[in-house]
Amino acid sequence: MAKRQFGISTRLYHSQRLVRDHLLEIAAHGFECVELAAAAGHFDPANERAVGDLQQWLAEARLDLHAVAAPPPDGPEPWNAGALGPVEQAIYVARRIPVGLLVLPVGSPKSASKAVERLAEVAAPLGVTIAIDSRSPSMQPTQTVVSFVERCSARVGIALDFATAGRGHALVDAIETASEHLLSARVPADDAIKWSAVMTTLQKVGYEGPFIIDAAGPSALQGARETRERIEQAT
Repeated sequence: MAKRQFGISTRLYHSQRLVRDHLLEIAAHGFECVELAAAAGHFDPANERAVGDLQQWLAEARLDLHAVAAPPPDGPEPWNAGALGPVEQAIYVARRIPVGLLVLPVGSPKSASKAVERLAEVAAPLGVTIAIDSRSPSMQPTQTVVSFVERCSARVGIALDFATAGRGHALVDAIETASEHLLSARVPADDAIKWSAVMTTLQKVGYEGPFIIDAAGPSALQGARETRERIEQAT
């Protein structure tokens, strides 16, 4: 089995424009991939120069781009016929840089369904799969996002956020519930998680993708590295 990757969400730097030094800092702390936050003021996927710079910086840092996280919807009705542009631009990063997933926050399931299927049609030719962000308030608890994904006619999966999925047995249950659709695992830099039980469950359901550590604060990367060490010790 290939060595599991660990990555960082660039949401760590969401209040700043993404620059080369951010990626070099992530790599220097021993991480292999990133989830790119396509957020206003941080990274604009519609800016071709920004995408080109990102391609170069990733190569220099020797980081893979695991996923692009689309901006959250504005209000409960996330998209209409003319409002898919920013999300489509996030998908189009794959024209320049290999990326497997678009992590997509959604609003109400009823209004999001058709938009998600349209986005999946845009993403598929570029080798990108839509992963519904389980942090979306309308997608909690985990059974809700599973039901939504299973109703979609296009191939859609789940980016499961461990911090909001539950604690203890509830987290293990959430992983098992999402298992058939699990495409990405986002984990908090939290020493309260019982990683031995979590890792046993992930191995049982066959998840071999990266762990994206969602960290914040002045010592975020050090905390993320310590979280990685705890996960590896539990494997």
